[in-house]
Amino acid sequence: MRLRQVFTEANVAAKIAKDPKMAKMLGIAFRHDSTIPHNKIASLGPKPSDQDIVNLWGQLIDDTLRRNNYGDLSADGKFDDWLTRLYINGSADYEDINGEGGDALGAWKALSTRGKLRPEDQDFNKFKSIKQLQRIRNDRQYRQELERIKDAEHIEKMKREAKQVEVYDDERYNVIVPLNYGSCYSRDKAGGYIPNFCTSSSSGLSWFNNYAPQGMIVNVVDKENADDVNGKWQFHAVTNQLVRADQENRHNLSYNDGRFAELFPGLMKKIVAGIQAHGEEINAGSKELMPGGYNIDTEIGLIKSKYPKAMASGEEEAPEEEPAAPEAEVPAEEPAAPEAEADPDTQPGTYLVTQLASGRTARIPGESLEDVQGKVLRRYPESSLEDYTFERVEE
Repeated sequence: MRLRQVFTEANVAAKIAKDPKMAKMLGIAFRHDSTIPHNKIASLGPKPSDQDIVNLWGQLIDDTLRRNNYGDLSADGKFDDWLTRLYINGSADYEDINGEGGDALGAWKALSTRGKLRPEDQDFNKFKSIKQLQRIRNDRQYRQELERIKDAEHIEKMKREAKQVEVYDDERYNVIVPLNYGSCYSRDKAGGYIPNFCTSSSSGLSWFNNYAPQGMIVNVVDKENADDVNGKWQFHAVTNQLVRADQENRHNLSYNDGRFAELFPGLMKKIVAGIQAHGEEINAGSKELMPGGYNIDTEIGLIKSKYPKAMASGEEEAPEEEPAAPEAEVPAEEPAAPEAEADPDTQPGTYLVTQLASGRTARIPGESLEDVQGKVLRRYPESSLEDYTFERVEE
């Protein structure tokens, strides 16, 4: 039975429960999802059944759809259907759905019911991912309308409650350490490109309370490019995260470290210096988040170790003066450089490919790593490379 034929009733748990195969698929996805809050997993007991997971999933989805910036969406059955399809297919994990999916759906619904969508955006069935739907929310024309729709007083309330420490500010950059959800929310909704950071979503309070007690969150704004997807960044060193506004390649730390270094050479060193200079203030303000507050030396050590490319960027070496050649000395012949070994990933071979969402693996031969990656994406066109790991297998 195809997935879109299963959902026929209003409550997603009731719909899934009628199809044992669907319940099993949801159970597999749930058990492999590391973003489910620990307290939710613990509430199921040591050996939950598929039906236990289905019931909890129904509650989680309803909570997500109730708590978005544009009204209660839980009564509209097509939205929980859509989110569940993404989850079972491995296109989104719970953090994506709860942190970003509800707000993206709410924005679409708010514009749709008011007749503000262009004809090409009115057909909900055309959207195949949360990222595609988020384009609606970040469209300039729609964004202005959504700002009028949203409760302006709620944003002002968050601003009044915001607690943060500004660690760096100049004509181009502003960097803060948020100390509560109000800071994350009001900063990200204040204007420009609206990030997909879960800590500033409508359910962001729970995500802030999940991440902040583990270690320091840092938010970066490039004032000159605040309307661009690269204009807002967030990092959390203790959980290996460094992401731009749309969280593209969220799980590829090395890639994002390099991109940050290229876009903002030297900025990470300035951020570290600012954290050091405001260490006492950050420590005092974070004591409500974790016992004793953030250990500044530990946090700085994590930043330096997790983001080596960003830390090294902006360094310029002074040119060395070439020594004068001896007048009557014949230069010795330099030995030939050893021939560089070919990159194994450019050679034919077999790769062990693992889908991160499900944990499923397959051995795929190809002419190179790029060839194998192309085979995977042609087979699953709705996925992306960040959904998989590729490990070369020595024959």
